[in-house]
Amino acid sequence: MLNRIIRLQAVVEIVVNKTGDALGLIAKQNTKMRTALYQNRLVLDYLLAQEG
Repeated sequence: MLNRIIRLQAVVEIVVNKTGDALGLIAKQNTKMRTALYQNRLVLDYLLAQEG
């Protein structure tokens, strides 16, 4: 019984670590996406301003 609990603890720890890694990657992607959207908005505003 104790061995099962120890194995379960190890599995839960792995899942928690992988979940944390995945959330970190999602946060980085979100930051990059926001930057790209902001840059696109600036370019669009510039092009529209040129047309008058």
